[in-house]
Amino acid sequence: MSGKASIELKTIGKALLWSLLLCLATAMVVYYSGIKETLLPTLGKLILIITVFSAGCSVSRQYGSKGLVRGMTIGLAFFILMIIGTIGFYPDLISFKSFLSTLAITVTAGGLGGILGIGLSEV
Repeated sequence: MSGKASIELKTIGKALLWSLLLCLATAMVVYYSGIKETLLPTLGKLILIITVFSAGCSVSRQYGSKGLVRGMTIGLAFFILMIIGTIGFYPDLISFKSFLSTLAITVTAGGLGGILGIGLSEV
């Protein structure tokens, strides 16, 4: 069971790393190009969708079963880590609307990624 739990932990760690790298790359592109900074919230949500979707896909592909549940669980875990980080660094950013929209985005993206991961699994 501990080997199975480490799959989720490794995947969430990789998703957090990819999220950070994509945020840094996006910030550099916005800074050095003519793209307006008003696009940053949209790009941030797109990065969130991509990383959680790929994490849900990766976990369910490795397990080969229960893709929707595993993907939604990964999305929820990612959301919880984001909330903890936000509370730790800048708690004023949290509002009820942003809380619900981010929760919906992470759980939906994780679930959809989990469904795709089952289709890609070799098990």
